[in-house]
Amino acid sequence: MPFPRTLTLATILLATMTVTAAEIALDRDAAAARDAIRPAGISAHMHFLADDLLEGRETGTRGFEIAARYVAAQFAAAGLDPAGDQGTFFQRIPFRGARVVPEQSSFTIRGADHAKTLAARRDYLLRPDFLREADTVDAPIVFAGFGIVAPELGHDDYSSVDVAGKIVLILSGAPKQFPHNQRAYYSSGEVKEQAAASRGAVGLLTLRSITDEARYPYEKMVAQSGIPPMRYLDARGVPAEAVPQLRATATISRGAAVELFAGAPLGADKVLADAENGTSHSFPLKVSAAIRTTSRFSDAKSENVVAILRGSDPVLRDEYVVVSAHLDHLGMHKTADGDQIFNGAYDNASGVSALLEIARAFASLPKAPARSLIFVALTGEEKGEQGSQFFAASPPVPAPSIVADINMDMFLMLFPVKDLVALGGEHSSLGETAKAAAQSVGLEVSPDPIPEEVRFIRSDQYSFVKGGTPAVILKTGNASADPTIDGDKLTKEWLRNVYHTPKDDLGQTMHWETGARYAKANFVLAWSVANAPLRPQWNAGDFFGNKFGPKPQAMVGGR
Repeated sequence: MPFPRTLTLATILLATMTVTAAEIALDRDAAAARDAIRPAGISAHMHFLADDLLEGRETGTRGFEIAARYVAAQFAAAGLDPAGDQGTFFQRIPFRGARVVPEQSSFTIRGADHAKTLAARRDYLLRPDFLREADTVDAPIVFAGFGIVAPELGHDDYSSVDVAGKIVLILSGAPKQFPHNQRAYYSSGEVKEQAAASRGAVGLLTLRSITDEARYPYEKMVAQSGIPPMRYLDARGVPAEAVPQLRATATISRGAAVELFAGAPLGADKVLADAENGTSHSFPLKVSAAIRTTSRFSDAKSENVVAILRGSDPVLRDEYVVVSAHLDHLGMHKTADGDQIFNGAYDNASGVSALLEIARAFASLPKAPARSLIFVALTGEEKGEQGSQFFAASPPVPAPSIVADINMDMFLMLFPVKDLVALGGEHSSLGETAKAAAQSVGLEVSPDPIPEEVRFIRSDQYSFVKGGTPAVILKTGNASADPTIDGDKLTKEWLRNVYHTPKDDLGQTMHWETGARYAKANFVLAWSVANAPLRPQWNAGDFFGNKFGPKPQAMVGGR
């Protein structure tokens, strides 16, 4: 259903009304379906999806294909209809993989009286070029702070420097004083690449900020640099997010940064420290760089697994609530300790397992909700939300008819969790509904305990947001229902030591009742949105709503 051209005062008031836990009154059938979501069901799905036999479910591999067929079989067994290509459950996607050829690539810096060839992996991690198999850039380097242009915040890292024909060096992340929404948006690599390219830059180097280095060290990036990136191919065969103006991109180490800042007005340590305090600097460096990138392409295919439950209301059934979770993980790669299978138990066999239980619960209802529901297990999230971007750009239903995305990614069950975090909830009416849904199953709702992770832009819900659709992702919080357990400490230790390593396997502590309660909260949320009289609305003046949402249309006939 398209957005209405006119809004009456009553409609506006109704759209802005909040939802409380008491107002979520499931009917008897919906309550029974919710209560049939089982800890054992979450456990059974996770034990299959995170088994060694699936070899880490990397996009385009045999292990992922097995997982995809398992999900399709579960959808079919529940009685859902296929919503993929040609009457199947599979939305097939062509991909291009790209790897850097180290022995045919190089990075040399030159000052007024010296030159030095940097060492791959120790000093820099070169990213492959998805458009050219070989290219060389030789240009001066300009430091441009965080590489951010945020007019509404009066921030422009490029205002005092000319980067046309230059290689730009920037810091990761965004200033801490930015409002949470803008901090997330402007931290995006995609946004920073476009900002540099639009100003004529020919290359982009990134130095990790102190905050980002603490949460995800450069050494960890090096350890995982053998995992090849991928981009989906559009109808013209062009890789998604390709920025042809940038002919060299890389992340540099702290040691390499010292070399690049030699002789500059400020040293690397100073600009990093100032950035932590909210002060951003921009100035030309005293060095230039010659960067040669040699890439090798490969073709791959993968698929989103898509099912649909048709709504029961003759009008609202043509609107759709998407419930999503990514199925892929990192696959098999050599590691220092010998375990080469990145099982991805929590990331994201957990979310897919909840998705399957929720889909089964909805399919069991004697009468479907008013709106239709689309359940999708997405590919390519670990490659940069590729599967969800493809889905959002080419959905199986008209894009304007998708009213919301409810995403589930990596909910932790390390202890009996007593709270959830509704990432993205502050942007739309989905936030109040999510809060009520959590409270209805006995869970509190807390603010994001780790805002520096800018998690809202780092999973598949963001692909829907960029398409103008309100979205929310519920994450388990850090509060433990057991007062003897420090949930915050355990969560942060897991993120530092287990996240994106082979340790994320089935040998971890898993409180299955927490998993079932998490899935129940998402069921209630989806049920509430699917049955609400109005589709979710962006909050008035919201940053993401203003940037991506539908633009207000002029009133018709003076109303």
